Amino acid sequence: MTILVVGGDSAKMFRRCAADTRRHVEHWTGRKSRDLVRSIPKATDAIVVVLDRVSHALAKRVRREAVRRGLPVYFQKRGRQVDAGAQAGPDWLDPLRYREDP
Repeated sequence: MTILVVGGDSAKMFRRCAADTRRHVEHWTGRKSRDLVRSIPKATDAIVVVLDRVSHALAKRVRREAVRRGLPVYFQKRGRQVDAGAQAGPDWLDPLRYREDP
């Protein structure tokens, strides 16, 4: 399972959580202009958009492409901390901690 994290300064927390479950985490900072034209990798199973330093255009584009491909999209508010140790199990990407886009 591959998870794409868009936005934020780093994806350390996501990588720590994914280390025990053998999941791969790819991170786009959202600060580079070329991030707006990148395509979501084919092996991606879920997308987390961290609303820290992400432009509206990038968030909208990622959401549109994810919906087209049928991928779940989770939005995390800026500065919200999630305890990595408490969510180390197989369901660490808990839908109750994130707002999923319909």
